[in-house]
Amino acid sequence: MRAVVDMARENGKEVVLFDVGETMREQARRTDPGVSWDRILDISPTALRLLRDSAFREIAHSIRSKPHVLHIVDMHLCFRWRAYLTKGFEPFTLRGFLRHARCFINVVEDLPRIQERLQATAWGRRELLELLIWRDEELFLTDICADICGRVDSFAVASSEPASEIFRIIWHPDVRRVYLSFPITGILEDEAARREIEIFRDRLRELVVVFDPYACKDYDETYRRQEMKVLRREVGQTTVDRDFRFIDQADAVVVYYPKKAFSKGVDSEMNHAAGIGKPVYLYCPDDIGGGPFQPPADEIRKDQHEFLELLRDRLGGGER
Repeated sequence: MRAVVDMARENGKEVVLFDVGETMREQARRTDPGVSWDRILDISPTALRLLRDSAFREIAHSIRSKPHVLHIVDMHLCFRWRAYLTKGFEPFTLRGFLRHARCFINVVEDLPRIQERLQATAWGRRELLELLIWRDEELFLTDICADICGRVDSFAVASSEPASEIFRIIWHPDVRRVYLSFPITGILEDEAARREIEIFRDRLRELVVVFDPYACKDYDETYRRQEMKVLRREVGQTTVDRDFRFIDQADAVVVYYPKKAFSKGVDSEMNHAAGIGKPVYLYCPDDIGGGPFQPPADEIRKDQHEFLELLRDRLGGGER
């Protein structure tokens, strides 16, 4: 989010970033210099509630005094510090922000990366299943908060996506959004095919916001790490649900086959898009064959230049 703020300021936008945890931390230091922040979630619920309330009062004051400035509030909605779920914010505080909310964005990170980062802190080593559940709970609560605030948009964005994607979601909501679908498992060992997809993805980003499923590599890790193999079913289910979520928040699905290949994942994503009325544009240099049961595509091209021109015509201009 700091990278998003830096990009915004470079583009002449006025923005303030509030990290709720850091705001609470500074207030705790002022009121109790000896507080152990690493274990702040062990203090009494009343003390935590007062700290959070004080942090949100500071944010509300900033919004009132700078109504022309966009405020980004960075926070957790829940925690699994102990074996149970606990609040990361006070729901009643949403009342003061209902008319100000533009969108909610849940930043999704790969499980091994979360585990490795937390292990170097007071959180210690956390089980991957615990982190998977916690991550899903935060995404679920993000959607609920968006609904409470008047059904404003709620997005999931992978943390490894470029900051420009979130920047455009916030400041340029008229730019169309697409989900890029391509075979993943079938080309894991084909470096040339993977690189071709990456080059196409970056060219596509010149036109639209792109949700890249390969920005989240949880499922690939199930092939490489023993502890992830144990969770293959759970990780697989959450991966499918997340990719469908990316399709739901997109305006269209762009399918890219660097070569003819069978992919159940791509077929499922195309069917999901068709089922919710999202247009599907498909590129494959080879004859994909098929028949009456082939997943539907609105447009198919074999030439990459023609495909980009098609996307530029259908997605690259005008408002959503």
